[in-house]
Amino acid sequence: MPKHHFVIENKSRVNENMYTSYSWDSHGNIHKSGLKSEFYAALEDEFIAYIYDSLRWLDTWNPSTCMRCSGLNNCGITVIEEQDALLKFHKLIQAWIDLFSYATDPIVLTGSYCVDGEEQKGYYETLAYNKVELINELHKLANMAKHAEINGKCIVHFGI
Repeated sequence: MPKHHFVIENKSRVNENMYTSYSWDSHGNIHKSGLKSEFYAALEDEFIAYIYDSLRWLDTWNPSTCMRCSGLNNCGITVIEEQDALLKFHKLIQAWIDLFSYATDPIVLTGSYCVDGEEQKGYYETLAYNKVELINELHKLANMAKHAEINGKCIVHFGI
C-alpha cells in the first residue's frame, strides 16, 4: 500500500532535488543518514485521501515547480515551512487525533467509490486501521509540526 512520508528538514536544504538525499527500501520505509524516527512519519495514501480536504487549508510550497499551493502534492514533494502553516498543520492533525480518540478499535472509515469490473456494481472501499497505531503516528506528525515551528525548520512531504 503506497504511503506518504513526512520528515523534518532544515529550510536551507529544501530544493527541487532534495529527494535524492533520501532512499526507500523494499518495504516502503524512508532512509537518510542521521534521520531520527521522531522526525519521520508515514501515513497510507487512502488515509491521506480521507483527510485530504482539511489538508487543503494549508499554505504550502512545491519545490518542483517553485510555486505556492494549498494542501499536499499527492504525487510529489510538498513543503510546509511558514510558521503559521506549521501551527495550523499541528492543530489540524491534533483535531483528527481528538476525533479518532472516540472511535472504536479498529477505526473503520469509508474510502473511495469503486466499480467492480465484472458485475459493474459500485461500492465504497472500507478502510480499517489499528486505533493505537494510527493515533500514535498522528501524534508523531503533530509533534513534528510543533518541533518544526518552534525550531525554524519545515516539514517535507513526499507523496506517493
